[in-house]
Amino acid sequence: MRASTYNIRMIQKPWARAAAKALRFSFTVAGTTAILATAWKSLQIGMFTLTMDVLVKLGITFAYAHGFTATDPRNWCWASASKSHHKSVEAPYLLDKDSSSEDGSISSDDQSCSMSEVEESPRITASVVGWREDAELYRNCLQCFAEDPVCGPVIAGVDGDTVVDEEMVDIFMNASQPLRLGNSANPLQMFPGASVIRLTETLATTMEQYMLSAKLTNVEDAQTCEFIMEHLSSMIRCLIEGQTSFQAIRDARGICVVQPHNSKKDILFTTLVFARVISEELGLEYVFSTDSDSAIAPGGLEQVVSLFDKDTNTGGVSGHLRFIHSSHTYISRMAASHYWFEQEISKAQGSIFGATEVQPGPCAGFRISALNLILVPWYCQRIFGQKVVTVEDRHLTTRILWAGFAVHYAPGAIVYTDTPNTFNAWVKQQVRWSRVTMIETLWFPWMLTQLSPVHVYNIAKARAVPILAFCAITLYALGFWQGISVSLTISADMFCALALQVVYLLNASVDKPTRSDLVWLVPTVLWFCLMTPGIVIWSLVTIFDDSWGNVPRGLGLSKENRQLSRSRFAEFLVEMRQTGFQLLWIGVLLAAALRACHLLPVA
Repeated sequence: MRASTYNIRMIQKPWARAAAKALRFSFTVAGTTAILATAWKSLQIGMFTLTMDVLVKLGITFAYAHGFTATDPRNWCWASASKSHHKSVEAPYLLDKDSSSEDGSISSDDQSCSMSEVEESPRITASVVGWREDAELYRNCLQCFAEDPVCGPVIAGVDGDTVVDEEMVDIFMNASQPLRLGNSANPLQMFPGASVIRLTETLATTMEQYMLSAKLTNVEDAQTCEFIMEHLSSMIRCLIEGQTSFQAIRDARGICVVQPHNSKKDILFTTLVFARVISEELGLEYVFSTDSDSAIAPGGLEQVVSLFDKDTNTGGVSGHLRFIHSSHTYISRMAASHYWFEQEISKAQGSIFGATEVQPGPCAGFRISALNLILVPWYCQRIFGQKVVTVEDRHLTTRILWAGFAVHYAPGAIVYTDTPNTFNAWVKQQVRWSRVTMIETLWFPWMLTQLSPVHVYNIAKARAVPILAFCAITLYALGFWQGISVSLTISADMFCALALQVVYLLNASVDKPTRSDLVWLVPTVLWFCLMTPGIVIWSLVTIFDDSWGNVPRGLGLSKENRQLSRSRFAEFLVEMRQTGFQLLWIGVLLAAALRACHLLPVA
């Protein structure tokens, strides 16, 4: 099923396009209102509201994942983490043994597609961005692309030009892979003869200076964006032809781009513009963007390409994230279990209408022609005149949808990425993600007109429930509200809704659960339900905070690095700013629980 935006995009007459938009908006509002009214009425009369909601979700998910739409996933030649026709990729640090074969590598047994069906010629460019990444994680990331025959050149963006940042450059230039046959003592270089292009300033800075000198201020104008992109493309072609050549990049299968440290959005902009120019010169139509701490499973790129090939209106394809960590803690295990449980069902709700809500940074595929239209307005995003740098992946998806392209989801394109394993790091990540979600919802509400009523209903519910829960629990803990009684029907409704999702994922999910996923499932659901209200509220309070709150993995806690803070007390204050509100929320939850226990009737 193609996105509804495609039909409107094909309408040539302005008055007809405006009428179609108005009609679609009316349909979305009416449909969403009807769904909300039905859900509220069923809740009032004591019906299984959550269960009915889940049944609709599972029906949509099953239809999308099993080929009952025009985008037929059954023809994608599924490749999970444990089933692939490509070569085995050993990533012992990144890949969890529970999620793959017993030795921690990705098995090549039980092939789902024959080798004759695989196109050996490169079809897609890869973009990898990072800042002072852990050496082993970065090496594994590059290795996955180097061994994939579908992957063309890898554009590695390094966000930093200091001595410390040179480690990532050295890894890219000297990265090698062991021979699969013969003498493993003689490694093969991943990118032989690759070049490094060093920028004296960020590409975005160059763009902004050009826009200022040329008085190009309206970034929403298509012609203005075309002028800007053409200027940047000409500059990049000159840089490449002056230091190397496009043929050399094709032969080396990669190039490294280094620029001064600024933000992930800046280095992502740079690598995507480079990827656009290189892809057009080499005749490649797509680019897959990931982070330096991530690794795509064998066969994943082929499935991304397959989705693009099926519909020329598909501007973006999201992969399937798997969260893992080398040092297991309860936080890392619950994060992995939660995203196994939640991701596939939620993404299918938008994908069936060609409107996946977000393409996560580690697993985002783009059509080059779509990037041409949206890269400039995406980077120049402002909120009340303030530049936004932490909304990069979600706003990129928003721009693609608004440009009239569809964004789909490839559940078989599995990408493993590092996840926080401490409470502080987990809270920072969740607050940042929630902040991004709220920014896109509050500042771009017109995007709802691009979505189906079912999708809008799910979004409204996901945004409103945590806020209402926070208010209700806080008022109850402070004694201003007596609360509501939880009837047997509500309890049974919640249990059935949870059980249905678990049964579906166990039997029909492409991404099969590990033992850890199942063991931690119930604690995970409870943990996220309790923690989410506090995270959402704090993200709203700090909505203009554009900091990531992270220290790069390549920067250890040495004595020299600790001098970045004036004292340990200052470090403590920084940590408390990120996690203090969540600790306060936990206190509110405990107070509410104590009050509930005190008010329980004594037999």
